[in-house]
Amino acid sequence: MTNDIINIENALSTDRLFDQIKTIEQEDTWLKNNVSPNTKKAYLYAVKEFCLFLGIKSRDELRSVNSGHIIAYRDFLKTNDKSDRTISTRLSALSSLFDDLASNQIIESNPAQYVKRPKMDHGKVVTERLSEGQMLEMMDGPDKSTLKGLRDWVFLSILFGTGCRISEVCNLSVKDNYGVDTYFVLKFIVKGGKEHTVAISPTLQSRINQYLELSGHGDTPDSPLLLSYSNRTIGSQKHITTGSGTHIWNRYRVETKSTPHASRSTFASEAIRRGETLINVQDTLAHADPRTTLKYNKNEKDLKNSVALGARI
Repeated sequence: MTNDIINIENALSTDRLFDQIKTIEQEDTWLKNNVSPNTKKAYLYAVKEFCLFLGIKSRDELRSVNSGHIIAYRDFLKTNDKSDRTISTRLSALSSLFDDLASNQIIESNPAQYVKRPKMDHGKVVTERLSEGQMLEMMDGPDKSTLKGLRDWVFLSILFGTGCRISEVCNLSVKDNYGVDTYFVLKFIVKGGKEHTVAISPTLQSRINQYLELSGHGDTPDSPLLLSYSNRTIGSQKHITTGSGTHIWNRYRVETKSTPHASRSTFASEAIRRGETLINVQDTLAHADPRTTLKYNKNEKDLKNSVALGARI
């Protein structure tokens, strides 16, 4: 019994994690509450740059910011030739922080709320689609007689065959490829840290099986699905990074200005062209808004589909 009391007393010491978390400032809680590592990094950079620009050195000064300070920061970004997208992202970070402080009644209102941001063309996706011929030429590029070439072939096949983002294919593990009823699926971790399961074609599954059989790591569920074969990772099982994935794409690309994101536009455009419904394409791409999916449709308008052709006048 004595030992139990001592253990409880130790657990209730001033070094408790409970006390440490209880005293965390709201600004830190706001940052930690963002799930995406990329969002955290971008938001933290924006707040640091904002504070550096104004010479802010304390939380009290940060909490005393008004709209004029944010307008000055916006104009500073403009004069330093920052893109409209960058300026909008930085202001979004500040607005998110101040909105959180206002919601927790630490400040009266969000000073960034009414600061005008650059107009963005949200209906435009810069990445263009590849033609079917370009896609097939890329797929023919890897040397499938080698383990590394077979890995690259499967990498490209997953990009073009599912429309996933490059980070999503790089983070796949062996256990993320499995059977459900009569289908084989890939389980991706998409934006916001959410799981998203996509049923894949038998052809793509066959390619994955071919690679895993040759690599010999298919019986290790926690192993990366696609292994890194860089000099630093020889002999170990490491995920390929997004940087490595981009190098793989660049090695086989036939359109010199294309990026891995072109596979996403290509996938969406091809699906819509062959008659797939917008809602199904939206679901496969894990888009919350169908308008986002439409941005990826790079098909030319077909005049024969004009509803005006049937007007009874």
